[in-house]
Amino acid sequence: MSVSVFFSNKSIQVVVGSSKGKHIYIDKLIDAPMPENSILNGVVIGDSGEAITAKLKEIWAANKLKGEVDLIINSPQLISNRVDMPVINKVNKATEYLAKQASDEFGRFETPIKGWYLIGMDTTNKQDKKQLVVTEVAERKFLETYIKIFADAGITLASVHDGVNLATQMLSTCIGGSTAIYMIRDAQMLVTILYENGKYYYNTLKRLFQQPGTEEFAQEIRSNISGIKQFATSKHLTTTITDVYFAGMNPDEVGMLQNYLRDAEPDISVHGTVAPSHIHFRKWNDKLNSFVYPISGLMIPKTGFTVLKAIKQTEKGYTQKKAVAQKSVPAVILAAALLLVTLFMLVVRLHTASRLRELESYNSRPDVLQAVMEYDDAIRQSTSLGEQQGGLDTLRAYLDSYPIPDSSINNAISNVADKYSVNIEFNSYDAGSGVFSITASSPIVENINKFIADLLYMDIFEDVDYTGYSWNESDETWSIKVICTLSGQSEKEED
Repeated sequence: MSVSVFFSNKSIQVVVGSSKGKHIYIDKLIDAPMPENSILNGVVIGDSGEAITAKLKEIWAANKLKGEVDLIINSPQLISNRVDMPVINKVNKATEYLAKQASDEFGRFETPIKGWYLIGMDTTNKQDKKQLVVTEVAERKFLETYIKIFADAGITLASVHDGVNLATQMLSTCIGGSTAIYMIRDAQMLVTILYENGKYYYNTLKRLFQQPGTEEFAQEIRSNISGIKQFATSKHLTTTITDVYFAGMNPDEVGMLQNYLRDAEPDISVHGTVAPSHIHFRKWNDKLNSFVYPISGLMIPKTGFTVLKAIKQTEKGYTQKKAVAQKSVPAVILAAALLLVTLFMLVVRLHTASRLRELESYNSRPDVLQAVMEYDDAIRQSTSLGEQQGGLDTLRAYLDSYPIPDSSINNAISNVADKYSVNIEFNSYDAGSGVFSITASSPIVENINKFIADLLYMDIFEDVDYTGYSWNESDETWSIKVICTLSGQSEKEED
């Protein structure tokens, strides 16, 4: 039996089951609330680790769980990418190859820990076969926090993985060979995955602002679909998107989206999540929709070198190097050193004994003992304040990312417009949502299409949507309204 655990901002999900070949067997599903204000996008806030540990103990005791755990989590401190590499049969050689390829890719991590796992073969070029792998890079302190949380709960971690790529691999069996979009909602976070002819092509993560079940929420989902369609057009995909699948939404929410998108996207079929034939439930056949990430954790590929193994190996490697260095000292040098130490000790023995008596007397003084206790208490308070400050800094980073417009963003839009000779008019900006309203016009429709496609590539925008074209007889131009939503990570202009 395997135990897979998924941590989100709101809940702790546990799945007990097993995998044989391509089949997954589900025996138990557990969903418990995450301690309030303890995790933000996978990052443990302050000293909330103790509360999470206590919750894990409660879950394990109530459900009589045993065995090692595979932890699934989505976080900016755990980054995964799909890459291909030459066929390398030895794990250590493949690990060295991938480490070199990604050596300069994660400079923002102070101590990056790198791992990978094999997901299949790329057979598109039969003369030059490639292995498809998922690389994962995590901040060392991030991993150590979770290792401690589970260790304090008496639970051994077998692996730590990013949930998006595991879910992407598992859900590919649900769409057959179609070109489709799969959307997974976890609270206010939405992962959108694009498949082309049944194979993974692209994925993105966005924050949702509207309440599920409302028309505004449906409009927000439709805007995400429009953005993916525009992206597919800019990448010249040869097949048309025909289906959209949803996970993390209840049947009423999916039904509402089906009704809304039937008119807004008449060429696309809308589906909820249905468990494919290779996933077998003892009961709860409708629960794949709510447990996508932890269920995908039951089918972790066995070939590879995980970040958890990597962090253990770095610690083991340091110990081994130290031992080898000690053993490499020639016996003659060691004997000489011991002789010198012996002679030195004979000379200073009387002086040391006298000094030791003085130190013992000093350390036993009441005023010194009181000072030591005060110092230890100050250190504990300082450490606690530091951990709290770390949590506040993390929270502030998310709050400070609230989008605002500035001259650099206006200039960025204007530069793209000038590139294609498109005239633009800034109509409005909504500070509540970070949304620009722009009117773009040009006598050549294709120039407007290129202008919009370039906006989609810009990191400063979380979303770009647009309405239909209209013809202006007065100046013989086409015009279109473009709605740009600022990304939460947009740089703010200096005061």
